[in-house]
Amino acid sequence: MIRRLDTEQREYLNRYFAHAPESLMTGFQAVRIPEGTTFINEGEAADRVFILLKGRVAAVDYRVRETVYGFTYFHPVEVFGVMEILGHMDRYKTTLAAAEDSVFLRTSRERFEGWIKNDAEALQMETRKIIGYLLEQSRKERLYVLLPGNERVYMMLTNLYRAYGKGGTYSVYMSRKDFAEVTGLSERTVTRALKELEDRGCITRDGWNIVMTKEQHGRIAEMINDQINEMGE
Repeated sequence: MIRRLDTEQREYLNRYFAHAPESLMTGFQAVRIPEGTTFINEGEAADRVFILLKGRVAAVDYRVRETVYGFTYFHPVEVFGVMEILGHMDRYKTTLAAAEDSVFLRTSRERFEGWIKNDAEALQMETRKIIGYLLEQSRKERLYVLLPGNERVYMMLTNLYRAYGKGGTYSVYMSRKDFAEVTGLSERTVTRALKELEDRGCITRDGWNIVMTKEQHGRIAEMINDQINEMGE
């Protein structure tokens, strides 16, 4: 499976596992997880480690009508469960779900922990990645808080399109209440923001079913970028 990865991903794993013992490598299981399936729940015992080889994973912030909505997304190669190991945490701190059909290597925490804490190079690679992720999340959270109400709705729609858009189109059914709960805005503000987008031709609505094309997504993303640039001036 590792040999079928692209060159950059394969080289990363080769460096990561350069000094790993045979007992660790032969102890991995290959698992396929279907789109929309939660494989780690926040608060559960952190007893397994997953390595994403193919697909995409969402860190889940909210569920509406059994649809996963994530606040950040991960692509290969990513290791899940190692942050809990390095932080001496007994339970997972984030709920994770497959945002599309995905393939992982899976092993026990005990087996993985016994190796990585004694492998300086792998430990350094993982620490750099975790710090980079935490810094990026902090930046996104500050930006989201500063955005005006309408722009929060715009950002949510662009994130959904990037995560779930297929074939140049994304369609979602969400009520005004759902939007309000996800964005932290009033229902009145949500209604006003969606009407503005519809009037500009940036979305198509049939009741609370919202459709975005690739072109419409690009226009909404441009509106957000303009707002962010104004805030930075």
